[in-house]
Amino acid sequence: MAGKDPLKGISPFKISSVISKSYAHLGIEAKLREHHIKKTWAEAVGNLIAAKSSPSRLIGTTLYCVVSSAPWMSELSYQKPVIIARLNELLGKGVTPCVGAVTEIVFKPGKVASRAPKAAKAAHRKLTHEEKEAIEETVKPVKDETLKALIKRAMEKAKG
Repeated sequence: MAGKDPLKGISPFKISSVISKSYAHLGIEAKLREHHIKKTWAEAVGNLIAAKSSPSRLIGTTLYCVVSSAPWMSELSYQKPVIIARLNELLGKGVTPCVGAVTEIVFKPGKVASRAPKAAKAAHRKLTHEEKEAIEETVKPVKDETLKALIKRAMEKAKG
């Protein structure tokens, strides 16, 4: 039996399917959902509301959110069903409650952390003439104009 392949006839698995199945066994599925909610909060509620509120914790299917003031807490309580539906849609769970879907949101007063990334707060400096020339020389050999423009813009952002 030295010539037989023991894996013959077995199709390969995608690593993502193996990893995603292990989340529940590792006990990190809820933390991943919480992280996803925090990442997509602004998309779910809009930038104005996201500036005044922030998800802080997910326990079971209840999401706890910090809100900057009582008037905003009142406003968000009226919008709770719409926010829950949108969050579940973004989580890939649809708008009907199911396993892992957000079914309740509890709003609490507190300090809302700034969502602006630190890099965005920093002032961008103007590129020197030499830096601009160096970038032009770097992208000169690229034939695809779209790719050339993307590389040029990335280099300008990195240096500026």
